[in-house]
Amino acid sequence: MSTVCVCGGCGRTIDNDFIYCPWCGQAKMKTDEKSAIDAVFKNLERKQAEDRVRRLASLGKKLDDLEQDLNILALSAEMAK
Repeated sequence: MSTVCVCGGCGRTIDNDFIYCPWCGQAKMKTDEKSAIDAVFKNLERKQAEDRVRRLASLGKKLDDLEQDLNILALSAEMAK
C-alpha cells in the first residue's frame, strides 16, 4: 500500500509518488500532516461557503417569486371588491 499526501493546490489526496497533482497540476505537494490537514479543511470551508452562497441565492429567488405571487393575489383581491 502506497502512502498518500494532500495537494497544496486543490486539497485532494494523491499518491505520494506523483511529482505533479493529477487533478490540478501543481508540482509541489505538502507532505507534513499539519499542512495536509489544514489544506483539506481550507478546501472544505471554501466549498461550504460556496454552497451556502448558492443556497442563499436560490432561497432569495424563491422568496422574490413568492412575493410577486402575493402581490398579484392582493391586487386581484383588491380589484374584486
